[in-house]
Amino acid sequence: MSWILAESLARLRSQLNALAPDRSKASDGTIGDSLHTSASDHAPRWIAGDNVVSAFDVTHDPAGGLDCAKLWDALIQAKDSRVKYLIFRSQIISGAGGPRPWVARAYQGPNPHDKHLHLSVVGDARCRDGSPWMLPGLGDTSAPVSGTYCRLRDRNERVMKLQQFMTTVFRSYNLYRPTGYYGLATVEGVKEFQRRTGITGPDANGEVVGPRTLRELGKFGFEP
Repeated sequence: MSWILAESLARLRSQLNALAPDRSKASDGTIGDSLHTSASDHAPRWIAGDNVVSAFDVTHDPAGGLDCAKLWDALIQAKDSRVKYLIFRSQIISGAGGPRPWVARAYQGPNPHDKHLHLSVVGDARCRDGSPWMLPGLGDTSAPVSGTYCRLRDRNERVMKLQQFMTTVFRSYNLYRPTGYYGLATVEGVKEFQRRTGITGPDANGEVVGPRTLRELGKFGFEP
């Protein structure tokens, strides 16, 4: 049977490979083996026109640059709507559609998942959304970025460039129409981006795109 890995997971894998190019892939996994039942998310199922595998196992390799404890924390903090559930170190946590959303509970399965983190994405068209994942706390944040890029009530090409980037790269921002004016809609979009990437403090109310927000945008390819 032909199958594909859900585009959301393929995107995450490429991001992790870029963040940790020397990471081990010894426990990486997509399509399931004979030990996985047809009910497993590692088994292909028909979603939006293809047989799609909606689960990805990521090798825990701190020495190689990928600490799955930090990945676990990042995914929980970002609260991406594509997440169905995570399993790591005998804990399971459900996304927004599961029991006790975003609250960890004991995992009783035979595999404690201490060598890898398991991520299942939702079994609908959202799993085929290949938008970048926001991963606060992962990656190099030491690159210097100085100055305020734009702020509330600015009307210029910088604002237009920011708006065009966010509505193109992050599909969840498609409801915001690029206008070149930094109004309340842009405030809400920037504030949500800041929340999901772990930016806190007085400059994290969506009204200013400053050094920290620019640094996070740069991880997704934004060039001021």
